[in-house]
Amino acid sequence: MNVFEDVKTYISARQVAEYYGLKVGRNGMACCPFHNDKHPSMKVDKTHYHCFGCGAHGDAIGFVAQTFGLSQIEAANKIIEDFRLPIETDHKLSNEDRKEFARIQAENRYKEKVKQKFNLWVNETIELLKESEEIIESAREYFIDKNPSAVFISNGFAYLLHKEPIVGYWLDILCMGAEEEKREFFLTDGKEVTRIAANIKRAGEEILGRTGKRAG
Repeated sequence: MNVFEDVKTYISARQVAEYYGLKVGRNGMACCPFHNDKHPSMKVDKTHYHCFGCGAHGDAIGFVAQTFGLSQIEAANKIIEDFRLPIETDHKLSNEDRKEFARIQAENRYKEKVKQKFNLWVNETIELLKESEEIIESAREYFIDKNPSAVFISNGFAYLLHKEPIVGYWLDILCMGAEEEKREFFLTDGKEVTRIAANIKRAGEEILGRTGKRAG
């Protein structure tokens, strides 16, 4: 073990965050101290903290480093001192510690990059699905005063009505689902949602384009 792992063996990210003044709710949510957060957007658990608003992310040592503007080793030593942890340190990093620290930093940067790309996909897909819902609603309004036979012969409108439930279901997952559900959706239906949204847009344009009416 190195000094970083030693610290995290004795203390959790939540213990550290609360010790330095962060008010964490029973559900593990807190107002992020790293941006002007009016509603709790930071999740704090045993090993990490992550803000869904500004993207701040890290472990117990990272929280102290970001809070007080310290290096990782300075933050680790502050925790050791403030919590009176039974860990010996001379405020210096051994070669082994330096290699491990570099590995952890590289791993955290990679995880953060993946997280940011995934969050971007989630936000873009939500907008895509909302647009699909608007197209379906606009098509429904278009057919309200039409002869029923016009509805029956419209393959495009039938397609829109057929896909409406799955669009709503996907939106529920992305807007209210757990992170595990969102990741599973990305892996299983990530490409399918793009294809269906494109088909919905095409069908909407065929129906609404004739009148100059547009969804939304």
